[in-house]
Amino acid sequence: MDSASTTSSATISAWRQLKNREITPEEALDLLVDGEGRLRLDLLDQGLVARFFQEFPDASLLPPVIPLLLWRASYYLACARELTADELKFLAERTHTAIRIVPIDPQSYRSWFRLQNMPGHEAIHATGQYLNPLTGVVEEQNIGDVADYLAQAASQSHRINALISGALQSRASDIHLEPTLNGLRVRYRIDGILREIAVLPQEISRSVVVAIKVMSDMNIAESRAPQDGRIGRNYVSGQDVLMDLDLRVSTLPCVGGEKVVIRLLHRQENAFSDLSTLGFTANTLRLYQTWLEQPQGLIIITGPTGSGKTSTLYTSLHKVATEFVNVVTVEDPVEYVLTNITQTQVHERAGMTFASGLRSILRQDPDIIMVGEIRDQETAETVIRAALTGHLVLTTMHTNDTITAIPRLKDLGPDPGLLSDALLGITAQRLVRRVCPYCAEPYTPSDQDWQLLGLETAATQPGNWRKGRGCSKCFQSGYLGREAIVELLNVDETVRQIIYEGSITQLQRYLDQIQFDSFRVSAIGKVVTGITTLEEVRRVLPQSALIRRSSDRTGVLPAWRVS
Repeated sequence: MDSASTTSSATISAWRQLKNREITPEEALDLLVDGEGRLRLDLLDQGLVARFFQEFPDASLLPPVIPLLLWRASYYLACARELTADELKFLAERTHTAIRIVPIDPQSYRSWFRLQNMPGHEAIHATGQYLNPLTGVVEEQNIGDVADYLAQAASQSHRINALISGALQSRASDIHLEPTLNGLRVRYRIDGILREIAVLPQEISRSVVVAIKVMSDMNIAESRAPQDGRIGRNYVSGQDVLMDLDLRVSTLPCVGGEKVVIRLLHRQENAFSDLSTLGFTANTLRLYQTWLEQPQGLIIITGPTGSGKTSTLYTSLHKVATEFVNVVTVEDPVEYVLTNITQTQVHERAGMTFASGLRSILRQDPDIIMVGEIRDQETAETVIRAALTGHLVLTTMHTNDTITAIPRLKDLGPDPGLLSDALLGITAQRLVRRVCPYCAEPYTPSDQDWQLLGLETAATQPGNWRKGRGCSKCFQSGYLGREAIVELLNVDETVRQIIYEGSITQLQRYLDQIQFDSFRVSAIGKVVTGITTLEEVRRVLPQSALIRRSSDRTGVLPAWRVS
């Protein structure tokens, strides 16, 4: 992080210090440009910059220069390339001064140029493309540019708009603002991983948090208790199209102040239009779609927070919500508004819980019901009875995998016989980052890699392992976007019998025998076909999920599983 991102907006420019006789011209240049040619953007004098460019109404005629100092009838101009004699003469004649060139590195000039030409802070912009002034090539904004935007913002509302714009341009799902000893630490969660963006100075940290609380309709006088709020905003996408954005804001008192987390939710419905984009294999997608076509039964989607359950649920609802059926949901909260669906919000203080909401839904003549989460015995029993009385019910749970969802449900109290009759199937999922297609390179796995996947030999395992080396498209991470690793448990007659009168050990043994679509099968398929990497799989799945069961004697994955 360069020093410009952590310096107060009240910093006195180098030219102003020179005019005040506080430093010499040589010292001013040393402040502005270091030994490696990096420019201190925060020490530029904006008044001097504006004064210089007033002499050139047509900026396209200018070479790539930045005014640093005006001293004793000489302009000191930073430049990232060598100027011709004609260019130097042109500059001198228009300014009526002598021209002195200070070399800087190209990255410094590009950063300054982007700041000069960035969209207005009064709007939120989702696109971050700009024309490289040195090459004429259209490039994407760099994630590090956000720090400069935040430092240059004129007000707190502008700074927050710049913060949100940077998150949208970086494909971030969440913004984290954390008080530290050095200031307000800003991080974006990009493809599931937190990345540090900037540290805002201490003197503006509190005012940034207060401004966000005001925008979220929170009580700014209360800083000792957690609060939740939301902000509705429009943002500008490609071709200047206005799009809806929903911001969920949460504050938490902590040492040093209040931590703020902002979740970004895009309201466009087309994000949930295609099940095939979620990460299902051809086999699991075909089976999952047969569940959605059933007139009644229970489908459970499990996984921890942030595993993509909501996306799978909403995409499933989008598929089944036609004009011929009545689809009703009860959610906490309603994250996305879908057409052709009646969505209700849990409000526990008013007595609107999942269980009471579901009972009310059953009086609304529904065909398909979505319950946000099974949390207690009452909800579990009501969900199962709804699934047995002619309704297709979709819901979620927080369990590690598909198998553990069954004892978890039993612990909540429903009759095992009713549970086994109601269940159509259970899916569990985790989100892994995809290898960046722009910088992907072939990768030859080692023997240890094969062992970590629980495979005894690579000879019969054709594959296309890949890794990303890192590029501007993926912010040097080697990954771009995410998709799900899916485990799918189809409840056939044998599984129903085991649920009713068997044990989890018996269920595990049976599933191993039929080689069901487990996390291990899905993960291996995505690694050997180059969709993701072994490191990503190990990040999101416990080692136990990759261990080969004793019933799998060969340790070799059938070729059709990875095709």
